[in-house]
Amino acid sequence: MFLRAAASIILSVSVLLGALPLGSFGVSEKDFTGKPDSLIDMKGDFQSAAFDNYEITLADGETVEMYLMGTSIDFESSVDRDYEIDIVKVENSRNVKTFYESGESISIDLERYIDEDTLYYVILSYDCYDMTVNSGNNIVFLSGEKLYFWQSPNYNYNLQSTSEMWTDEQSLQECLQPQNDVECDDPVLIEYSNQICAEATNDWEKVFRIYMYIASEMAYDMEEAGSAGGGYQDSAVDIIRDGKGICEGFANLFTALCRAQGIPACVEFGIGFADYDELVTRVPTSSDYADHAWAAVYVGDKWHFMDPTYDMAKYYNGPDDIETYGITTLYYMLPLESFSNDHMILDADTCHGLPSAGSCGTNATYEITRDNVLHISGYGMIQMPDGVNGFSQIVFEDGSDITEIGSSCFVDCDLLTVVYLPTSVKYIDTAAFNTCEDLQYVYLPEGLEYIGQEAFDYCDELSYVYVPDSVTEMGYWAFDDCPRLYLSVPSHLGDITDEYELMPMYIEYR
Repeated sequence: MFLRAAASIILSVSVLLGALPLGSFGVSEKDFTGKPDSLIDMKGDFQSAAFDNYEITLADGETVEMYLMGTSIDFESSVDRDYEIDIVKVENSRNVKTFYESGESISIDLERYIDEDTLYYVILSYDCYDMTVNSGNNIVFLSGEKLYFWQSPNYNYNLQSTSEMWTDEQSLQECLQPQNDVECDDPVLIEYSNQICAEATNDWEKVFRIYMYIASEMAYDMEEAGSAGGGYQDSAVDIIRDGKGICEGFANLFTALCRAQGIPACVEFGIGFADYDELVTRVPTSSDYADHAWAAVYVGDKWHFMDPTYDMAKYYNGPDDIETYGITTLYYMLPLESFSNDHMILDADTCHGLPSAGSCGTNATYEITRDNVLHISGYGMIQMPDGVNGFSQIVFEDGSDITEIGSSCFVDCDLLTVVYLPTSVKYIDTAAFNTCEDLQYVYLPEGLEYIGQEAFDYCDELSYVYVPDSVTEMGYWAFDDCPRLYLSVPSHLGDITDEYELMPMYIEYR
């Protein structure tokens, strides 16, 4: 996911007793504010969570319910097993105490070991599938004589943004189908999936083996992460053949490998927080652009969230420079309560639409139906509300007179593949279709006069666009970073590629 202002950052977090770089990804410029009232009150104390307990799902499907009682944490396990519980200070990742406990009911008292109004990770480690598995990202703090879960401002937002992750039979079947960049029906990918899961005895183990394959065998492509250029190939098949990728590619690969085994899964887009300061001060809004991607999987009758990029063990800096670190599973099979601590979910890339309706301009309205179609009615300029992007088709209703596609109107609408603009449209404003990464074809009507700056930038699947003779002005980078594009433009526009970073495949000047 890239925009014109994209930069690259590297997540570096010390985990347990060692330093482990967690990943990096292209990010957009964001608005960082001071600590808000919703996160920290006027006294500077952390806000307690909206939940008093939540369930951690272990790699084999067993569960641990975590409760806070005074200064103690109580664990109720569905099975008798040995646990290592690490208490790690979030700000500097220093391990302050390790407990070794066994049984189905465990209680540990933290009063002697932690400071007041300070955030701490509670990391649960246990043996499973012949390795030590870590369940991380659980955050608590002490205030007075009572422990609280920390509530990220993401949590309530994520409750809404994940509401389209339905669990009815039809919706789960949709999460088994191939999508662009999720080629779960590809023979090569199916063979990989079968080999990875060959010795697995159930779906829990299949999902675990798939996740560990990506986290341990794939390499994060630092060269690509540091590049501002678009057109990166991040389909599941491309990633598994190349052995390296970036966050969206790993999410695509995990989803495709699971679907090939008949396990529902989906890609999610949003914001991944990079460091402690960002974790505790940044208040994301729906106007932020996605800078990260991960996945969710449906197993054991519920959705679970996971981020293979954050658990990545290998980093590719060039053919002769691959860094390798220890494998962790800190972001595997997390509940929404803990996953939300450093992830804001903007969009779950499901195959159905979340029915909604509202205004998309002064004189225009929209409706999204379950079949993933956006219906637009009215006249004048349209401007979709921030964060409303869960649709694969656009229908301009009969009788409408839409004349202008507003700035960033359809930015980052990843499900769009084909767009037919009506003959009434005269203007396409700045970044109107920016980063519509699955958009393959767009029909521009005769009578169109203006195409704004970055209007179709980073639409890296675009294959053919005919710009009509009626267009008199085209902004900078309008079709930049579209490497597959055959672009036909009228000669009176002159050279349109000044300052382009990644040229279209071919430009025809008529």
